[in-house]
Amino acid sequence: MQSVDWVGRQALDGKLLSRDSYLGLLRLENPSEISRLFEFAVAVTRKFQGRRAGLCSIVNAKSGLCAEDCAFCAQSVRYKTGIPRYPLLEIAAVLEKAKQAEDRGCDEFCIVTSGGKLTDAEFGKLLEIIAAVRRAVTLHLDASVGFLDFVRARRLKEAGIRRINHNIQTSSSFYERIATTHSFEDRVATLGAARAAGLELCCGVLLGMGETREDRVDAAFEIRTYAPECVPINLLDPRPGTPLENQPLLDPIEVLKTVAVFRLILPGSPLRLAGGRRLQLGGWQREALRAGVNGLIVGDLLTTPGNALESDFEDLRAEGFEFGR
Repeated sequence: MQSVDWVGRQALDGKLLSRDSYLGLLRLENPSEISRLFEFAVAVTRKFQGRRAGLCSIVNAKSGLCAEDCAFCAQSVRYKTGIPRYPLLEIAAVLEKAKQAEDRGCDEFCIVTSGGKLTDAEFGKLLEIIAAVRRAVTLHLDASVGFLDFVRARRLKEAGIRRINHNIQTSSSFYERIATTHSFEDRVATLGAARAAGLELCCGVLLGMGETREDRVDAAFEIRTYAPECVPINLLDPRPGTPLENQPLLDPIEVLKTVAVFRLILPGSPLRLAGGRRLQLGGWQREALRAGVNGLIVGDLLTTPGNALESDFEDLRAEGFEFGR
């Protein structure tokens, strides 16, 4: 395999190499070589992304009512996970969350709804919520609302949504092992509709579902084809009641190597550490900022609590990142 230094220098030049080149990096075991990989990941981050760290807060605007069967998801009605279930929140509740995000210094606020596709009535209400939030805060507004066609994507754009989150989660070959009620191609179609409607893309992965290293590299290559404006790196939180409840946690070094490889493959996209980071990384979260991450999902997550905000801010300051409004 090529040396870490050779692959790293190619990344600094903006060159994309073969899948095998990056698989070789994921197989590294020597601590000094792994440290060198992280150094190159940070250098690539600084060159292509600067020192600005993006901060996003999310609201679970419709909870536990998804009919899909994604094996990792606590919000599927097919699984008994004990999470709260409620329909689309009222405007006032979403506004409160948006104002909190703005007060905390976030750049972005994402409205998330569980489910494959909103009904027409729900979508109409969502547009009203977006309009109200747009009037009340100056945050960039994003949305994660399941599957979209061009018409709905365009209406979201016109309502004031800047970016759509729609994760591919994993490689196309592994996807059928985590969901059967929809396909990988359905996800790709939504990404295409959003881009065609003029929306930015937030498209990432969920690591730790039992996928191989090859799957992780393939997912990074797939994501690169969409040139997303944000790539969230989620880590599985094995929730009781889901098919993946007994999935073992990843080794933190494995997570960090994967983050670094994503950075080398995706130099032009911000990498944002997202769900599951407190469980899977624990005290290693700051190290992710030394391995290519340059943004965080802050505050509470969809169905689990997040980090204390000051802890995240302390980590960002310690690693020389600039953030806040």
